Amino acid sequence: MTLKTLVITIILQLVPVITFSNENVIHPAPKEPKLISNSLLPSFKKQLTPPPGQTDQAQKRDESELLSLQKSRTSEDCKRAASEVMVSVNSFFGPPYGPLNSTTAKKLAPFFEQVRNDADYYIQLLKKEYPRQRPFLYMKNITPCVAKEVTGAYPSGHSKIAKLYALILSDLYPNKKEDLLRRADQIALDRVVVGMHHPTDIQTGKKLGEMVYAELKKSKSFSESFSAIKQ
Repeated sequence: MTLKTLVITIILQLVPVITFSNENVIHPAPKEPKLISNSLLPSFKKQLTPPPGQTDQAQKRDESELLSLQKSRTSEDCKRAASEVMVSVNSFFGPPYGPLNSTTAKKLAPFFEQVRNDADYYIQLLKKEYPRQRPFLYMKNITPCVAKEVTGAYPSGHSKIAKLYALILSDLYPNKKEDLLRRADQIALDRVVVGMHHPTDIQTGKKLGEMVYAELKKSKSFSESFSAIKQ
């Protein structure tokens, strides 16, 4: 095996594997977190609001906004959202829609893949705690224009990770903070535009991203890893 082949093999092992089956998307199952504690679920639950019930006004507002956004969405919206299905620092913040160049995104990929894993660990636990259906499963007029997710809706994992990535990247590149946060908001909104999430899923996902960011900032493991990528 040549050095070039070995490097490519290692990179591929670090990139999250995503599979599509019958127009469904299955993300890699998260492993135990390494950068934060694995016992934060009770604390997170205390700070989060459960999803609205089917008869709540918030639910009705969710459904109204979903229908409105679907009517106004464009083929470009769907194209952009399709590029965001796979969760990675490159697909979120690299070209063509993000403020980072390909070289920078690839350099940061291993670090942010670990961040993704640790964030997803809690996303999946919370989705089990709050078993909310995806809107396309019960709203007959909602038709997703990207591959369908097989997990629950609440909270939005894409929104959480986009916000978390943007906050961390803003520490790395303070001059890009506004663009990074704007891009995270676009990724989050796209999940509603394509019919994959309710607006309240997005709101809670963003809040959870901020909570995980706060926990990471307390972590010695995260601090050491973050210092390494700054060099």
